[in-house]
Amino acid sequence: MNRPSAFARAAFLGVFLWSVTACQDERTPAPDNNPPVDSTTFLNPLLNSGPDPWVTQQGDTYYYMHTMGNRITLRAATQLMYLQHAWAEIVWTPPLGTGYSNNIWAPELHYLQDKWYIYFAADNGQDVNHRMYVLESSSEDPLEGTWEMKGKVSDASDKWAIDGTILEYKDKLYFIWSGWKGDNDPGVQQLYIAPMSNPWTLEGERVMISEPEHEWEMNGLVN
Repeated sequence: MNRPSAFARAAFLGVFLWSVTACQDERTPAPDNNPPVDSTTFLNPLLNSGPDPWVTQQGDTYYYMHTMGNRITLRAATQLMYLQHAWAEIVWTPPLGTGYSNNIWAPELHYLQDKWYIYFAADNGQDVNHRMYVLESSSEDPLEGTWEMKGKVSDASDKWAIDGTILEYKDKLYFIWSGWKGDNDPGVQQLYIAPMSNPWTLEGERVMISEPEHEWEMNGLVN
């Protein structure tokens, strides 16, 4: 029997190493979180995948997260070009059987009033029940400590909601999100805003600030 060629052995080794790497736990860090690179250039894409990306900066650190569906992960790097080398730390996994156990979308990390908050959309497995929720951590480092569920972020109408974000204006917090006018308006979304009495509570009713009206906005009817 002929021995495999050097090329074949190298190819097998490459596939083997790729398989081992692919099976590593997502919490496992790369050998060097901030490897030396040419600071004047970077390579796109920064990550191979990352729906609904969110980045915030605190001090000298960039924090990054994106939609994972069934959990919330967080990466930290001193420069955005290092994201591919940063590990995705699982900071929160939902309990089973709740209104926020499934379809966890578009998480956003915000530092408000000396605490960290993560806002995200989730449901119980049925899209019609998608709502916004928020977690709180008093840890100085968002990658450490415990995240506490503060609850649903909603006004009294309690309508379908996704993609929430925070606006800070003149020392006042406002919540902005994409929602439905009614209880079952699939495919049609508007943007809403409401003032907040604290980082997890809306005060007053929501106000619609935008909806599709121009021809270029009508593909999908989503703002």
